[in-house]
Parts: sequence; structure tokens; C-alpha cells
Amino acid sequence: MNYQFSNRISKIKVNPLRANARKNMEHPDVISFAYGFPPEVAFPSKQLSEISQKLYDLENHETFLQYGPSEGHPEFLTALGKRLSSVVNVYDSDTDDLMVVSGSTQGMDLTVKAFCNEGDIVICEAQTFSGAVNSIRAYGAEPLAIPMKGETIDLDLVETALIADVDHKIKLIYLIPTFQNPLGTSMPLADRIRIYELAKTYGVMIFEDDPYGDLLYEGEPIPKIKSFDTEGLVIYSGSFSKILAPSTRVGFLVIPKMAYQMVLLGKQTSDSHTNQYWQLVAAKFMTDYDFEAHIEGLRELYKEKFMLMMAELDKISPDLMTYIRPAGGYFLCGKLSDALDTRRFYDYLIAHQVAVIPGNVMSVEQEGFDKYFRLNFTKPTLTEIRKGIKIISDALKVASISSSSEIFEQEAM
Repeated sequence: MNYQFSNRISKIKVNPLRANARKNMEHPDVISFAYGFPPEVAFPSKQLSEISQKLYDLENHETFLQYGPSEGHPEFLTALGKRLSSVVNVYDSDTDDLMVVSGSTQGMDLTVKAFCNEGDIVICEAQTFSGAVNSIRAYGAEPLAIPMKGETIDLDLVETALIADVDHKIKLIYLIPTFQNPLGTSMPLADRIRIYELAKTYGVMIFEDDPYGDLLYEGEPIPKIKSFDTEGLVIYSGSFSKILAPSTRVGFLVIPKMAYQMVLLGKQTSDSHTNQYWQLVAAKFMTDYDFEAHIEGLRELYKEKFMLMMAELDKISPDLMTYIRPAGGYFLCGKLSDALDTRRFYDYLIAHQVAVIPGNVMSVEQEGFDKYFRLNFTKPTLTEIRKGIKIISDALKVASISSSSEIFEQEAM
């Protein structure tokens, strides 16, 4: 059969992350700094088991086994709304509505579906989450990659693009302003205010993707862009994947009321509703248990790994590599010295079973960032972090040697 696929699916670039993840899972000896996975110890299995048993002890199981509303389970929406109002400060029931989505990636997918026609443009950080880029391309829109300047997207270039957009093709600005993926950076408050003002001036929506926002390890939290949205310009996206369990596939959107119904229509044509069972489990966890203590436990668990990874990286000469120091989240981003041979570096890691994410993978065009690589510190153990960073250090030294004969000699020693 000669299959003819649609233009929109043909535009999506194959994501090597998934194939590489499967390979790593098949080899338990691999030290993986690659994927944004929580460790098993991070799962509140005891509480989840108790909640699940209580649900099944109820006479009426329809509350979680039946079809449910597209907007989300009422009990979950109530508990979530209280947390987003009091803890995160991104939800005002007078101006916004909540929608439960099947992971934050679906939230981006629905937003592009609602706001973008084919040929429209979405401004993105040049290094960003590949799933969001594919959501943009899936609907025939085009991501416009803007490079970073310091800890934030280059706002001068953003403004230049908006000024030049005389046909009003730019419909969205996609940002991960807190603990950015893959860089780990956080946009300063002044820059958050400026990009919001640009969106207001040029009538463009902002999609604020915040899957890691609860995981702050150093300093004070920076207010979300959504927290000062007075014009209904920001859709805020969050997820329970990083703070409860990835398999829940429970994410959420905070959407301005005037835009809500159109995004909801997109949800109804995608999967009708998000998993009812996990919504109710999450709701019970927030109302019947100390959910904030659970979050604090995650911060303590990850901070120890975070600090250890940076301490081990600090032992490496800056002549070989540098790295960006984040204040929280899941990732660190390293950058090889320009003098290093990138292929030798990755070949050495593969041979010694250490997995990282190459910079090109986590970028709009999947090129131009071959000297960068992303490191996850949440999944590996402390022992794996020490051993893995030592192998990375050795790989950097090998990559700095000018001839293959010298590499052979060093390997033989």
C-alpha cells in the first residue's frame, strides 16, 4: 500500500528521546541522566494505596469508573483551584476557569489547536521542550526560535519579531519561564513583566508552561507571569507528573474565561475527558493528606542530588565544560568547550554506558546546539551521580585529545 500521510503529521520531527529511552530501559547497567523521571522513592505509594482502597470500598464506583465531564472531575477542580489560588497564586475564579488535561503536553496541543491556523507563528525559546514544538507543527503552525540572552529569551528579538509581524501571524508565545527545559534557567521578574507588556501591546497570547515550578531548592520563588495577567493574555499550564506520578497523565490549564469554551471544544474532540480515577485520587491526596508536606519531601530529596551533581561538576575544569546553575527543577545543562570533539565525547559516554540528552534534541530546529547536553539529577542515585559525572569528566578529557592514537593510549592505561 502506498500510504499518503497528511502534511501536518509529515511536518512533525521524530523525537529520538522515546527510542533512546526504550534502549536505556533495556539496559539496567546504564547510568541515565537523560530523562525527566522521578525515582521510585518519590512516589507516595502508601498514601495512594490507602486512597485507592477507600475508593473501592465505596458502594458507588461511578464517581471514578464512569465517563466524566470534559472540564475535569468536580472534586479535583475544587481542590486544585484552592491550591492554585493560595499556594501558586495563578488562579482567580472571577477571571479564569480550570481545565483538566491529559498531561501538560496535551494542554499545549489544545491551545495551538484553538488559537493557530496553518501558517501562523508561535514564538519559542530556541532551546525548548520538543513535545511543544511538535504540537505547534502538528497544526501547520511554525515555531519561531528566539535565542536566549542570559537567563531569558532575547526580549529585544521578540519585540523585533512582533513589530515586523504586519500580517499578525504571531498568535502565541510559548515559554518555560521557571526552571526552563533543557537549560534550567529562570526568567527574572523584570523580564516576565516586559514580555507580558509586549504581549499586551501586540495582542498575542502567552502559554506559560510550568511543570517544575513547585521544585525550588534555592532562593525565593519568582511570581508567575499568570499572577499579574489582568488582560486575559496568559494560559498557565501545570502537571502532576513531576509531583505525584508520571503515569497519572493529569495536567491542568488556567484559562481566561473568554477563551475557555474554544479550548474546551478542542478537548472534547481529542479524548473527551482525562482519567477520572487519577483525578479523584489526586483530589483526595490534596484534601485528606498533607500534600504540601509531600512536596517539601520531594524538594529535600531532589536538593541533595542537585547539590551533589553540581559539586561533582565543579571538579571539572571550566576549560573543558561549563554548566548553568539552576535554582530548582529537574535538569542541569552543560556546555562543552569549543575546542572539544563532540563525537568523541558522546562515543565515550556510549561505550561507558552513561546517557545524557544532546543539546540539538531539545531545540526547535534540532541543530545548532551540539556543544550542549542536558543532565537529569532526580532519577539517578547518589552513587550513580558520582560515578556518572566521573565518566563525563573522563569523556571530556578524551574529547580534548587531538589525535585518535592519543585516545587509544589513554584508554589502554
